Amino acid sequence: MSETPSRQSANRQPGGRRKDAPAAATPGEKSAAKAPSDVTGFQRLLSTAQIDADVAAIVADPASADARLTDLLRAALDRWGHGLHHLEHRAALTDAGEIQFFAGKTVVGRAGEDAEHLARSYASLSAPNAEGLSDWSVLGEGYRTPIRNAAQLRVLIEDARDFETLWTPERGLFLRLWRRTENGQEVTATEYAQPVNAAQLLGDAAWDAIQGIKDRALQRELMERSAKGGLLQAFLSARHKDAERHLGSLPETHFTVQSNVTRLTGADARDFAAVRAAQKDTADELKAMQERAVKGMVDLLRSDLR
Repeated sequence: MSETPSRQSANRQPGGRRKDAPAAATPGEKSAAKAPSDVTGFQRLLSTAQIDADVAAIVADPASADARLTDLLRAALDRWGHGLHHLEHRAALTDAGEIQFFAGKTVVGRAGEDAEHLARSYASLSAPNAEGLSDWSVLGEGYRTPIRNAAQLRVLIEDARDFETLWTPERGLFLRLWRRTENGQEVTATEYAQPVNAAQLLGDAAWDAIQGIKDRALQRELMERSAKGGLLQAFLSARHKDAERHLGSLPETHFTVQSNVTRLTGADARDFAAVRAAQKDTADELKAMQERAVKGMVDLLRSDLR
């Protein structure tokens, strides 16, 4: 599937007006000054993808910042599950200290902006099917094959040139594989996905949070309220009046782990056993990350949300 203009995100000013994207500054033009909102914002975004990094230390070295921030953005996108592997993603540190996100030549947003707006910008580029899986092909226009059996998959991995499979149910998740050349080397990638958005995780977390309340009378009252407005609304109704607004402003309520990607290079890219081992590790890691995401949501709901 090729990208269409309707799926491209327009460039954005803070006030919502559109303008042409400024040219990215070269390392020599960048200032060491940093915008705390962008540094903190990117740190929080990375935490939703369960990625550890010291963003402040990275932007303190403007000469290498773009490459390192780009690697982190791409790693996060692998986990957020928008399925935008057909686009070239990069992050750029401007001379004003902002961290801008690009998809191709389009500015998707910046790290310090409202998380809900940024999430909508990335969602506008995606093409989910009825199951929430990406309909974008990784390799662009071309033939995608279903995974029929292990023997067929071995042939693809060991003998095929570039290839891409359709989404296939496996291990209680959905799997697809592809091979292409990246940065001059052959890469075989394994992606598992389990579409579950942040709102769904909050609902699961609200159930766990309510079950953990020791006051049985309050617990029963919240369960009764949930029949009208849902578990999350019932739980928030027992908090302070600004709890829902504070919750909606957090990146965790708009970004979460929905996929996991492992890339093999060199001899491993054509080693059937290595790819199969990567499949198991990738699936197991995705399940573990999603379990941690629910626990993180429970902790968030139990906090004071201030």
